[in-house]
Amino acid sequence: MTEFVIGSVLFALPMLLLIPLMGKYLDMRATAVQGARYVAWERTVFYGGTSASVTWPANDKDAGTIQNEVRQRLFSEGTAIAGGDGAAGGWGGSGIKSNWYNRDGSAMLADYDAVGQSLSNDDTPNIASDLLSLIVTVTDAIGSFTLETKGLYTGSVSVGVTTQPINNSLSFDSASAFDPGTLTFSESNVILANGWEAGGADHVKTQTQGLTPTSVFATDPVKTIFDVVKGVLAAASAQELWNLDLGKIEPDVVPPDRLTGP
Repeated sequence: MTEFVIGSVLFALPMLLLIPLMGKYLDMRATAVQGARYVAWERTVFYGGTSASVTWPANDKDAGTIQNEVRQRLFSEGTAIAGGDGAAGGWGGSGIKSNWYNRDGSAMLADYDAVGQSLSNDDTPNIASDLLSLIVTVTDAIGSFTLETKGLYTGSVSVGVTTQPINNSLSFDSASAFDPGTLTFSESNVILANGWEAGGADHVKTQTQGLTPTSVFATDPVKTIFDVVKGVLAAASAQELWNLDLGKIEPDVVPPDRLTGP
């Protein structure tokens, strides 16, 4: 009986008290993992505008918007995905997850800013990417041609957990309480992606012009001079030169025999 009491007090009882706490910690860490995946994935989709390293007409979403979406969609209780999540300033739904509370009822994520994040897109780590960057640089010097070569997307999420002081004496004296402070879980996720798809017909035309040296004849003032030369030559003898359009690029043109009437 004495051995059982001693074992229960020193081992079994602390374990029973720690199991729920460890479960909460593991749940928060798992949510941080999902948050890091969300951050990295969102950057692969919304990588244009100010998020791109070059001028690229893709969708754009800043870091603050993605951070709020993580807090609303992953760390809040009872929320559905909404268009205004990125502009939120506090926990959504009924607050933080219902089991993320200390034994005295205080929130383990007391502050909305307790969930932080960082994201970046870096150069693709291989020799082919370095060679591609050189080719793009040379091509861009000839015509307007760019590629987003930073395809290594890294998303990180950190969670600052407020823990409750632990009494280390039977007297429950606050002076002898052990305060572990803030416990931080940090998780990262890396995605290697290729965001080279064109942003519409105009972007296709711009990119193609950069790869077509004769496209200089389709831009002013060279086009105006070339039209004058064509007019003179056509008036002299070679009338077929008037129909010559050097460097003309028309993306997504459907041939007339593929069109049907109303």
